[in-house]
Amino acid sequence: MNIQEQRAALMDTLVDMLDGLVSSISIDAQLVRPAAGKVAVFIEPPAVEWPSWGPPEPVWTLDVIAGTPATQPSAVDDILTALDRLAERGLNLHKATPATWNLAGAGTLAAYQVTLNALETE
Repeated sequence: MNIQEQRAALMDTLVDMLDGLVSSISIDAQLVRPAAGKVAVFIEPPAVEWPSWGPPEPVWTLDVIAGTPATQPSAVDDILTALDRLAERGLNLHKATPATWNLAGAGTLAAYQVTLNALETE
């Protein structure tokens, strides 16, 4: 599976796993618009490694962003709920680090930067 196919499969997986908790999932940062009580996910361009003679191995990083400028007190809880659901449903999470997301013209939102372990591509 090539990198673009992996990204498309990851997007589909996130939609299925997050169901009603997500307002948008995108590879375009300009389209990230979380709604109150929901998260948005930005899939960063992957870091790519080429081990020996094998196929490329992308390392995926997600930015999980929550809330609006007016709903920030509950935003971290919304993100943690989404991360718990991803873990419960089997996404191969490696680590999540608190971050912020600058929403152009609207201020800074709570976020977590999430690194995934290698995805199952068989």
